Amino acid sequence: MNFPLDSVIVLDLTRLLPGALCTMFLADLGATVIKVEDPVAGDYARWTPPLIDGQGAFFRASNRNKQSIILDLKHPDGQAVLHRLAQRADVVVEGFRPGVTARLKVDAATLHAINPRLIYCSLSGWGQTGDYADLSGHDLNYVALSGLLGSMETPQVLGGQIADIGGAYSGALAIVSALFGRERSGQGAVIDIALFEAAAVFGMYQWVESAVGFSRGGQGSLTGGMAFYRVYWSADNQPMAFAPIEPKFWQNFCQAVNRPEWIPLHTDPAQQSHLIEQLTALFRSQTAQHWHDLLYHADCCFTLVTPPERLLDDPHIQARGMAGMEHGVPWMRTPIQLGAAVPRTPAPGYGQHTEQVLMQAGYTAEDVAALRQAGAVGRRT
Repeated sequence: MNFPLDSVIVLDLTRLLPGALCTMFLADLGATVIKVEDPVAGDYARWTPPLIDGQGAFFRASNRNKQSIILDLKHPDGQAVLHRLAQRADVVVEGFRPGVTARLKVDAATLHAINPRLIYCSLSGWGQTGDYADLSGHDLNYVALSGLLGSMETPQVLGGQIADIGGAYSGALAIVSALFGRERSGQGAVIDIALFEAAAVFGMYQWVESAVGFSRGGQGSLTGGMAFYRVYWSADNQPMAFAPIEPKFWQNFCQAVNRPEWIPLHTDPAQQSHLIEQLTALFRSQTAQHWHDLLYHADCCFTLVTPPERLLDDPHIQARGMAGMEHGVPWMRTPIQLGAAVPRTPAPGYGQHTEQVLMQAGYTAEDVAALRQAGAVGRRT
């Protein structure tokens, strides 16, 4: 069976979430992904609770279909190994802070001198240039400074890693685009993905509204300022998502709840506070199940809020095979579907494929043993 990225070899130098998902997307499309881990701790996500059979549950969920080698990139011999692997690789993905790869001699300039056709992708918090490039950060910092949190009615920790996962998608798209471009030009590429910028795009609608003076933080059309796009609460204190933006959906709702007088008030700015009060009281008057039974088939963009622990119970998730459990390990398939999915293989053990990968690169068993003795490859205890 052929897959879109069959024969593409990816060297993954990343740790934690953005790089793991970026390269897992590529692996799910058929690429051979070689995860390069350091000899002391490897990818920190391996040991981050909750653990399943001694490995982090999220690590296992985000590193399927990959190989793992242990390589000391601070050791000259380890750097030489990476250089040899780069000769036959198509893609390198790294997630270090700016400047680190140059010190390790695995930066884009060094590797392009070895393999000009290489696609080199950097995933960093703030990008390789700019005033914030050297700052530390995590997803919450990126979404905070991107304007995304500031656009909320009540700024708070989001229920997802917007910058990290958005950066993973951005990186995968850029890599696939660069591979396509290489087919025409024969040349490699250098890609600079900033997680901060990936987050900013998620707030684009709110930014455009504020840039033209239509709204300010927390009062945008899609951030709480309009009655037709909010989370309301039921009598049994369950949250419900309500989003009849288009007039036809709003009309369907008003008819379903026997409030025809609300139909002309849909987008009237002067009526929104009044409508929010009325809708809040209405939804609080009955249970979530009541509203589900009444509005599920009313075609008015109404859904109950599903907590993550109930995701696998959802019949639509089940019907589309989006997620599941396998031998006690949770998995979620790549949303990108191009024909048959690549069979899922478990996340690799720490350094599981070190000898195999090195021998495929031309090293002998004696060479690998010598590299282990020198401390350039293999786990350090």
